[in-house]
Amino acid sequence: MYYNQQVQVQEKPTAAYYMSLIGGIIGLFIGIILLFIIIGIWFIIASIMVLVGAQKLMQEPMEHTKWGVIILVFSILGGGTILIGLIGGILALVYKPIPVGTAQPGQPYAPYGQPLQQPITRICTQCGRVVNENVKFCPHCGKQLP
Repeated sequence: MYYNQQVQVQEKPTAAYYMSLIGGIIGLFIGIILLFIIIGIWFIIASIMVLVGAQKLMQEPMEHTKWGVIILVFSILGGGTILIGLIGGILALVYKPIPVGTAQPGQPYAPYGQPLQQPITRICTQCGRVVNENVKFCPHCGKQLP
């Protein structure tokens, strides 16, 4: 995959995004409050990294593991006070992206990068419709299949 190519997914990781976003904003406020001591600067830096990770997660959902780790690590390094960001990082890590066009409605789902297995079918000799291989009678016309 090219670095500038973005894969569309069926559902974006919105819960992970919003949790990380809220955690990053809370961390920024804590950093501003604690700015008069050196630790406040670290809270601000960690919070900015959580916010960047959240934004990149929405832009590149197929890279959810990388951005989830960044969100998780900087939430922990931010003093652990960004608990909501920590939850957002965990949600990003467990997110399972399904690329658009991978599975059609009513068809079995195959994980990204694996072939989609099609059910084995045959054609009814009387009505010409496609039926599953394991049926003994055509569900459309009732003819017994060989």
